[in-house]
Parts: sequence; structure tokens; C-alpha cells
Amino acid sequence: MRYISATEVVMTIAILTLLVVFELTYRISFDTASFQHHTLAGSKPSACRISPDHLAPDPAQPTYTECPGTIKSPHVGALNVLGSPQQCLGATARFDQYHELAGHNWSEVKWGEIQSRCASINHGSQSHEKPIQERWRQSGHPQDQEYATENDKTTAIVLRTWDDYEYTATRLAWLRALIAEASLQRHDGYRVFFLVNIKDPELHLDDGFTYEKALQKYVPEEFRDMALLFNEGTLEACYQQIPEHGAQDQMYQALQIFSYKFPEYNYVWQLEMDLRFTSHVHDTLAASSTYTKAQGRRNLWERNGRFYIPALHGSYEDFLSTVELEIQETGIWGPEATFEFVPEGPPEPPRTERDWGVGEEADLISFMPMIDPVGTDWIYENEIHGFKDADKTPRRAAIISITRSSRRLLRLVDEAQRRHGQWLVSEATLETFSLLHGLKAVTVPHPIAFASNLTPEELDLAIHKGPLSNKAGGKLPSMLYTKEGWVSGPWPEASYWFTGNGAQTLWESYIGGAQLPPMLLHPVKEK
Repeated sequence: MRYISATEVVMTIAILTLLVVFELTYRISFDTASFQHHTLAGSKPSACRISPDHLAPDPAQPTYTECPGTIKSPHVGALNVLGSPQQCLGATARFDQYHELAGHNWSEVKWGEIQSRCASINHGSQSHEKPIQERWRQSGHPQDQEYATENDKTTAIVLRTWDDYEYTATRLAWLRALIAEASLQRHDGYRVFFLVNIKDPELHLDDGFTYEKALQKYVPEEFRDMALLFNEGTLEACYQQIPEHGAQDQMYQALQIFSYKFPEYNYVWQLEMDLRFTSHVHDTLAASSTYTKAQGRRNLWERNGRFYIPALHGSYEDFLSTVELEIQETGIWGPEATFEFVPEGPPEPPRTERDWGVGEEADLISFMPMIDPVGTDWIYENEIHGFKDADKTPRRAAIISITRSSRRLLRLVDEAQRRHGQWLVSEATLETFSLLHGLKAVTVPHPIAFASNLTPEELDLAIHKGPLSNKAGGKLPSMLYTKEGWVSGPWPEASYWFTGNGAQTLWESYIGGAQLPPMLLHPVKEK
């Protein structure tokens, strides 16, 4: 007879305890679900350590502390949508341990290899049997590669950088913390890459020696095995029917290629180097995904097209009720009519199915309203090419190309550009294709602070100039750069916009010890 050892008993109890925690965690309400789940995560296994074979301790996982959970009014967005506003992460605990004198020789660290080790033990992942450089540089368009199923929980985080980016000590500490928080400290299938824009279009990156020389020159040693290089020549070779390949107007072409080269990733977050998180990177992105998955499609495009102002609208439930009252049965339901192609989204049910889309992953996640550019006088309002209906084509646009996109959406855009020469500028690409294909696209109503002393009513008037279906649009919206130039408004001091000082000011206060709820700050130009 075999007797159960004390060790087996302890292990059994531990497993049962984890199962109970998992069950209880997922039964709590949406407002705190993602936050509580991820803070319950245990210590990472040795394979996820930065230096598993060295005595130097790993940087500690940052610990949430109680905090006021408020930001200066007025603001837009829900304070709890990116995580619990009553739980803060201090900057000192997060970043000091990733500086040069923190016990690690960072030049010996290989972040790509570390992420592979972590993925192999947590998920049995063998997705990177070939070095990523080999997969990235393989010739041709790998459109027939097999890829993971929609049930697989795999997400890439792609940081968009360039050859002359200055990797200062402060920026290096931030990048190390980002990778550790996103990929190592939570066992959730996230992997971080660098997509490096080489500005010289004549550099022949298809030549192995040239490519390796550029990699050594432009990317710090610790990031080289997670970095992928491209230039306009790379994009032109793939998208020959498109005349534009610059980063400003075609921010997603490189990401489209990435999605084909690495088809195991169902979703891709595109982040910019001047974006900062005031809370745990993984937890913030996971909370965004949780929110968007919970959203139904009824009047979704109309919600996407406006800001939520708590001091004016009341609770978020009150805001939803207001949108419902204003839009009722007139909202977009399914794909917008087009003769360009057969929509690839799911067939729309009868409007009586008010919960359509609840529990469905979003093909597109954005952090600014998706507005109708027609009639705005936006500088890119008429930039639409290759479509039969030209500027009469239904469209949406959202400034700041910080998004999560699905493999399905990226492939639809890729096919339209590569085979049919259909294209729009970056800020209108994913949004318009989502609209025309009937895909689920969601704007996250994250908190954005303003330095001005506007009343809620004044703020509403300053940022909502459009019709009920598209309130953040309309004639000359202040968040856009228009054909008439800058429009007066509160945005230059906002915590999230495409320019201005608001984000930098808040980040400096956070680094200086201020307690802030989970927020996205952009742009932050710290050196």
C-alpha cells in the first residue's frame, strides 16, 4: 500500500487553495475584477527570473498601497477603468531597482531570452523555435502560415522606437520595468518586442551583414534579441500599391507585417516610447481588455464618439443611460454599408438582442474617441485612397495610435493595402476598417486630467462640438490639428494627447512621490 506523504498533502492543499482563489476572484464585480486578480498572483518561477543562475536577487514586484484615488478636477473618464483608484504604486519602488547600480550588469541581460524561458514554463510555449530575427527577415509574405486559435491567450506588446532614440539611464530603467511588469511578473501570455524604425530608406536591411550592423549600432545590447528592424524600403516591398510608407501616415504597416511573421499572437498592443503608466503595466492593459470585453455593441459607436465627464454625467451607469436615451434605435448596428468588400464581422442579430457583443473580445481598443472625420476640418479629413466611394466612404478616426488590434483586423487592413491599394492615414485606418467590417471596436474611457480651471459644463462645451451620434467630432474639434491650425481648447495641458506638457508635468509629480490612480500619460519626453 502506498501512503501519501506530507509533501503531497501540502501540495494538494495549495492547489485547492489556488482553485478557490481563482473561483472567488472571477465572481467579483467588473470594477475590481482585473485589479484583484492580478495582485493575487504569486511569486514568479525561477525561469521567469532575470538571472536564474546568479545570486543577485531579482527586482522586487511592486506592492500596491492605499491612496486617495483622486486626481485634480475637471477630468474625463472613469477613475476605476484601468484598475482600483484606491491602490497606488510608488515610482521609487518601481524604478530605482532597474538603474545601473541596482545589483545587475544589464549588458549581460537578454530580455528576449528571459521572456522565452518564462513563456516555456508557464505556457509550454514553443512559438519561438527559430530566433525572432530569422523569422522577421524571412523573404516573402508568409500569408499561409498557420496560427493559434482564438482560444489561445497570446498577446504581443510592441514598442515603436527608431534608430536615433536616446536610451538614457532614466529611459532604460523605465523600459526594464515595463518588460518585467508586462511579461515576467504576471503569467498571462504577454511578450514585449521592439519595432525599430531605421530612418534611412536606402539601407538594405535584407542583407544579413547590414541588418546585424544596424542592430548593433542602434539597439542597446540587452534589448537586441527582442528587437526587429525595418525601414520604408521594407514597407514598400510589401505594400507596392501604396505610395505612402512613412511612420506619420502609415504607423500600422510594420505592425501588419509583424502580425504575419508572428501569427501566434491573437492581439497586439502598440505602445509608443513616450507613453507612461502610473500603475502596473500588465494590470493596466489587462483592465482595459476586461472593460472592452464587457461592453455590448448597442450604441457602442455612439459611446465611442464622446467623452464621459463624471462631474457632469454622474455615475458611468448614468452616462450609459443618457446615451441610450439620446440614441435609442438609431445607433450603428453591424457594419456600415459599403460596396468595397464583404464584411468579415459577425452577422448582426435583431436589435431586440440588446446584449449583443457582451463577452466578445474587441478587435480594436483605443484610448481616444473614435469620431467621424467628415466635417471636422481635420488636416487629414479627405485622406482616403483606393475606395470607390472616395470621401463619401463611412469612416472613423481616433488620434494617437496607441491601440490593441486583433490579428483578424490587421490582416484585413494588410489585404486591402497589398491587393487593392486602399488606405487612410494612421489615425483612421483601424477605426475605419472596423466600422466597415462590423468588428467590435471600443474606446476605453480612461481618466484624463486637465490643468485648466474649467467647470464641467465649460469642459463639455470645449470638447463636445458634434451631433449626438458623434459628440467629440463636429466642426473644428479642439483635440485635432485642423486645416486652420490649432483650435483653442483645454488639450495642451491634458494628461493624454499627442502633444503638450500636461503628461510631462503629471509624470514629474509622480516620480517626485505623488500618489496617482492608474493613468496613461502621453507624451512624456523625459531624458
